[in-house]
Amino acid sequence: MLKSFQRIRKSSIKMNKDGRLMPHLDKAKKNQLLKKRNYFMSYHHSSDYIYLQKLREKFENKKFADYGFKEEDLGESSKMLISKKIQYRLWSSSVTIVLVGEMTGESAWIDWEIWYSLQNFRDSKVPRRRYKPKGLLALYLPIDKHNVPERLQSNIDSGYARELHWDEIDNLFDEKVSEAYNNRLKLNLIKNDIPLKDDPRKIFGKLSLKKLFSL
Repeated sequence: MLKSFQRIRKSSIKMNKDGRLMPHLDKAKKNQLLKKRNYFMSYHHSSDYIYLQKLREKFENKKFADYGFKEEDLGESSKMLISKKIQYRLWSSSVTIVLVGEMTGESAWIDWEIWYSLQNFRDSKVPRRRYKPKGLLALYLPIDKHNVPERLQSNIDSGYARELHWDEIDNLFDEKVSEAYNNRLKLNLIKNDIPLKDDPRKIFGKLSLKKLFSL
């Protein structure tokens, strides 16, 4: 999927210097590009999974990558496997969409997914392999109270993360995803220095972060 997207991007999609789609790009090609993108969905499984299902039903032609689990059922020994699966799906995604509900700000895993989405590093063993930040989009669910993660709010305030309300999905989803995607080049707007709620160095013993994220 990623290789296919790269071929389309290089052969038929022209960008301005700032990474935005050029004005003359026709609607069909824009839709083709959007269909090829993967979106990593970050959400609180037990309370918000139903909204992910609704999104999938609404956008059957788009690809949503997620790895859902019930946090209360996790054992310490399973967290390494879970984090690796999340990493693989983030690597092949271009935009991380955070479903903001009542419990979102309490989840250490959502905080970790946002933190990892904002990383920018090069593989020490394969220099040409580089992990770049993902676009970040906050999608507010149709509930009365939203618990926004501190890391997400910091990036909303800086202008890096974009925002979308549930009742705007039909008209603005593609536009907001494109804005989040284009913002990936604005590294100066990224705010990612808040301490993690659940530090991987504590979960995985003496493994360094550099070693952990090369797995």
